[in-house]
Amino acid sequence: MLSKFLNTKTLIILLVILAGIYLISKLTEKEDRSFKSEMVSIDSTDVTKIVIIPKLGGEGKEVTFTKTGMEWKLESEGKSYKPDASAIKNILGELIRMKSERVAATNDSKWAEFEVSDSTGTRIKLYKEKKMIADLFVGKFNYSQPKGPQNQYQQNRGKMSTYVRPAEDDEVYVVDGFIKMSIQANVDTYRDKTLCAVQKEDLTKITFNYQGNNNFVLNKEADKWFLNGQETDSTLTDKYLNKLARVTSSNFIDDVEPLSNTPSHTMLIEGNNILPIEIKAFPADTVNQFVVTSSRVPDTKYSGAKSGLFERVFINWDEFFPLPETEE
Repeated sequence: MLSKFLNTKTLIILLVILAGIYLISKLTEKEDRSFKSEMVSIDSTDVTKIVIIPKLGGEGKEVTFTKTGMEWKLESEGKSYKPDASAIKNILGELIRMKSERVAATNDSKWAEFEVSDSTGTRIKLYKEKKMIADLFVGKFNYSQPKGPQNQYQQNRGKMSTYVRPAEDDEVYVVDGFIKMSIQANVDTYRDKTLCAVQKEDLTKITFNYQGNNNFVLNKEADKWFLNGQETDSTLTDKYLNKLARVTSSNFIDDVEPLSNTPSHTMLIEGNNILPIEIKAFPADTVNQFVVTSSRVPDTKYSGAKSGLFERVFINWDEFFPLPETEE
C-alpha cells in the first residue's frame, strides 16, 4: 500500500515537473518569436518605392523615391528632382544592416519618450510595387560614453544607438548606430549634388565662352595641354583638372531667378568615355552672384557664390600660366 502511494506521488511530481518545463519552453518560445533581431528582412532589389514621413510639427517634408525600371525619381511637395543614387543605396543598406540589441519598451508608455510614436517618430515605408514590405518609426538617438578608463593611446569611442519601433508592434527596440544620418525627411539631403563627375585622364577638351568675346579652348595633345595653341603650365593645369573632375554643391536655389536668360559664362567639357557636360552661369542677385546649371542635372540651380562654386569652375585663361617674373 505504501509503495503504491509513493509511486503515485512520484508520478504526480514528475507530471508537475514536465508541465513546468513545457510552460517555460512555451514562454521562451513566445519571447523568441516576439524579439526581432532584424528590423527589416528584405532584398533591396525588390524595393520599388520608399516613403519617408517627418515627425508631426517638424521642419522636414515628406519625401518619396519611386523606381521605374532602373531609374529612381525623387519627389517632395509636388516637385520632382534627380536623386543621388548613393543616397538611396545608403538608406536601404542602413535598414538591412540594422540589428536590434535589446527591447527598450513593451508597450506605448515609452513611445513619446523614445520618439517612436505616430507624431514624434520619423516614419519610413518600403514597398514592392503596391505591397508595403516594411514600416518603421525611427526615433531618438542616444550616445553613451565609453566604459572603463581611457589612456592617451586609446580612441575615445562611445556607443551610438537609435530607438526603432516596427509600426505593427508595441515593442521599441534599440539598434546600433545613428540611423537618422541616412534617413531624414529633408529632400535636399537626397538630391543629386554633382555637376561634373569624370575621370581626369579621360578629359581631352574644355571650351570656355565668357561674355565679351573672352573665349578660349583648353585641349589635350598627346600628354600635354594647350590653351589656344600655347602650352600651359602642367602643375597649374593639373590642379584645375583635379577640381573639375568632380564638381559638387549642395547649395540649391530653386526659387532664385537669374537676371538674364542668357548665360554670361559657359563651359563645355568633352573627353573619352564621357558624355559632353555643359555648365552655365547666369547673372543673379548679390547674395548668389550667379545661378549655375549643369546638363548633368537638368532643371537644377546652384548658387555661384556659396562654397565658391563659380570661382572653382570658371577660371581665367591666365590662371593656366605662371605669373611673369618681376624685375627688382
